[in-house]
Amino acid sequence: MLAKDEDLQVTQEPDGTIRIVEKAVTQDLLNVKIEHLSFDEARKKYGPIFSFSPPAVLSFITDAPEVVAFMKDHSIVRAPRFINEPTTSEPQVSGEVNNVALYQALDYMAKTFRGLWVYKECPGNSENKRIVDLYFYRHWG
Repeated sequence: MLAKDEDLQVTQEPDGTIRIVEKAVTQDLLNVKIEHLSFDEARKKYGPIFSFSPPAVLSFITDAPEVVAFMKDHSIVRAPRFINEPTTSEPQVSGEVNNVALYQALDYMAKTFRGLWVYKECPGNSENKRIVDLYFYRHWG
């Protein structure tokens, strides 16, 4: 159904990931390379709830120094978002990712928690050129 929409690009990657991209949305932020993220180290720093909280993991990923620096250099701000979701102790994110693009770190999270992430952007103002919103929808079934 979406493949026929001329404004969307729908692809399926070799690992089965389906990616739907609106052609007009800038991809530069999603392609920022992150040198290293350790989810196990984050759990030690933030406590055990970090491991099974997609909103906490999403914030951890987007707070990577490379992402923060890119957003600052390009006058991009993230829309404020508070998501309250049910807590379960499984699954838990663990391990690390190295030399990955932001979208690949988000894919890692989506595979752990079984869900999908969404990226939106809006024009900003004279101070902030773009406002982006990243959020995660967990599949509970």
